[in-house]
Amino acid sequence: MTPTTRKIWRKALFAAVLLGSVATQAFAAQTGILAHVLAAHHAGKILRTFPGPDGLTGIVMEYNGSKAIAYLTPNGKYLISGLVANLETGANVTAGYGLKYIGKINLVKGPAASKIAFQCASLSGITVGNKGAANVMIAVFNPSTPMGHKVMAVMMGEAGQMAKKGTLHVMALRLVPYGPLAPAILSAGNGGREQRLASVLKHKSPGYVTTMGTRFAQRNNVVLGNISMKPPFLVIYFPQAGLSAAVPVRSLMRVASTVKSAEVIAGNVQ
Repeated sequence: MTPTTRKIWRKALFAAVLLGSVATQAFAAQTGILAHVLAAHHAGKILRTFPGPDGLTGIVMEYNGSKAIAYLTPNGKYLISGLVANLETGANVTAGYGLKYIGKINLVKGPAASKIAFQCASLSGITVGNKGAANVMIAVFNPSTPMGHKVMAVMMGEAGQMAKKGTLHVMALRLVPYGPLAPAILSAGNGGREQRLASVLKHKSPGYVTTMGTRFAQRNNVVLGNISMKPPFLVIYFPQAGLSAAVPVRSLMRVASTVKSAEVIAGNVQ
């Protein structure tokens, strides 16, 4: 991979992390219908609208407990979420609206992110995919909290989709739990930990606690106490592509889009 290509991929990944982009979805009509769909699926609500670029209507919406920027087309028939860029100037329009209406996202890049990745390498968790992969994405979360439980669900769902597509060989996903349930989750081997996470996902007990599981959880707490970024957060460490980033999780849309972007990037650097 050339330095120019690496730069392009870095920009693509950071854009996905910042924007929390997801696929374009079609809806039936105007803002009222979108509000109805969000409410019907208990997914969120519209917080405000604003004039978007070139006739689009900008929307600030709460989606699964987090804020996100999206757009409605002039006829109200389509919802667009993710990157909208001005091709003449290269300006990231959505990022600008995000700063204005949602606030700054504390994305960490470069050496600082590499340091966080190095610290996270010693955390005990569950590895999904190629355990020997050089490229790793790490999610740190407390499954006892509503947001941590949702982050766990999204990460496990994305891992399942990658398994169906046969793309788990290109990278490793590491799920690192902390909090009250961590000792029980970590009281098993890697395969058993996956099963215990699945139980927690269903709001069931993860099982018995061993002395070793308690020690793993305690060590995780010590390591996390020395990391400047507070969970839940994601770490992307792709040395083959010259990429490293860490970002606090405030949007589940960002989690899903970051995994998808990382999957594509990992596949192109193998």
